[in-house]
Amino acid sequence: MVNSSTPRQRGSKERLADIASQVGQWREITGQATAQDVQPGSSLDADDQAFPLYPASHHAWHGISHAVDHLDMFMHPLVESNLSFPLAPQTLARSGVLGAAHALWVLDATTRPVRQIRALRLAHEEFQNERKAYEQLANSGAATAEMAAIVATRVEWIGRAVKAGVALGATATQVQAKLVETDVIDDVLRRYEVAHPSPDDHLLRTYRLIWRMHSGVAHGFRWPVIYRTDFTNAVMEGEEQRQLGGLVTNDEDQLITSAIAMSLLIGRAFDLYNNRRVKH
Repeated sequence: MVNSSTPRQRGSKERLADIASQVGQWREITGQATAQDVQPGSSLDADDQAFPLYPASHHAWHGISHAVDHLDMFMHPLVESNLSFPLAPQTLARSGVLGAAHALWVLDATTRPVRQIRALRLAHEEFQNERKAYEQLANSGAATAEMAAIVATRVEWIGRAVKAGVALGATATQVQAKLVETDVIDDVLRRYEVAHPSPDDHLLRTYRLIWRMHSGVAHGFRWPVIYRTDFTNAVMEGEEQRQLGGLVTNDEDQLITSAIAMSLLIGRAFDLYNNRRVKH
């Protein structure tokens, strides 16, 4: 796991090499079919019992694998080719942070019912999104019997997820509530700071900032990259500068911050998953 205090004391190349080495180890683990096995009688096995159709451990392992995949792709051009793309890495980093956050949101809640209800909310969100996707395809004139069967099955699964949540003490509205990504990340970081105490909320504020900036880039907006754009041909119009063109750049510090943001959460998710999937 990358230590959040150590990288600041080392050069950029060494810090990148450390993260690249770690993600290589994680990639080997996520590539093993048995790495996700949950032992009977373990804490995570007990969490899984609430909804065997889509167990909590499956959400956690998918989130970890998803995050590792994105971090690995993020690091590859930097380390292997010494190449930095100006925009695309932020989209990879956003997705990597979100995958790791999903895993930790399920793994790191303080009580079993909360963990189970969170897993059910993720399941409900997935089922709902898949149902909507196939319904929209069908409504566009591409309807098939297979699509109709998928929609009907997902509707039934949505009902089962809600029923399981109510059995755990949640309301149907709580299970059906749409996930707010920023809230999920905030919840995860608050728990992270319990395990890794900090004298202030620096970590939370940093993640909020980079999350917003990564999201802006991922959605195709210009505002997150204005601050690192070199406007080479500007014209003054009165008191305002008209920006005719510029060169968007990246530097290693910016990229390392994004890589660390992913690796910290991935490391914590791996630690919890490996501890909770084994019977003690």
